[in-house]
Amino acid sequence: MVEAVILDRDGVLTYFDLEVAAVHLAQLIPMPLHQLAERWFAWGSHHGAPQNLAQEQQFFQEFWLEICQELGLPEAIRQQLVAFDYTVCVRPYPEVTQVLAALDKQPVRIGVLSNFALASLEASLEAAGLARYIDVACAAPVIGAAKPAPAAYLTVMERLGVDPTDCLFVDDEEICVEGARAVGMRAYLMDRQRPDHDLAAHILRDLTPLPHLTGH
Repeated sequence: MVEAVILDRDGVLTYFDLEVAAVHLAQLIPMPLHQLAERWFAWGSHHGAPQNLAQEQQFFQEFWLEICQELGLPEAIRQQLVAFDYTVCVRPYPEVTQVLAALDKQPVRIGVLSNFALASLEASLEAAGLARYIDVACAAPVIGAAKPAPAAYLTVMERLGVDPTDCLFVDDEEICVEGARAVGMRAYLMDRQRPDHDLAAHILRDLTPLPHLTGH
């Protein structure tokens, strides 16, 4: 039987509500959201992902300073941008809370393993109302390893206190699913665009089968 369920965040547990972000940021900055996102990713690639919350705060301070200087925006706007909490845009998929609540009643531990480029993974899960169900949350820049590297999976398993053969893993990227299988996990690919599940092929369209897949 499964002793731990390990899940990716983006595309599996949650999505980023672009409309909420666009409405808030459009009031402050004359730059389309897609262009701003491109700048953010380029900034992260150049400066590196923050490995803790203090570095993340500095990361955003410097990013918004550069954007505001480029656009000639006043300090008051920069301060509002720095104060913007992106976690308000992190939303759980419709079935997720109910599925995690069902798993919480089983003798299984729940972990989150994300390649998310910020250190505030736990805060985002809290904002989405999911933190109460999560035993361990590991963000790649914090643990120093990203999927599909074996070290990423081994770290979350060690913190959960389980062996690979006792784990069920779900991710929406095939390469990350393959990485989980390579270390001995039973792994499923999430494809939310499918009309239905293909359990024989280890493909899910949402998380609803999970409580039954654990064998409890």
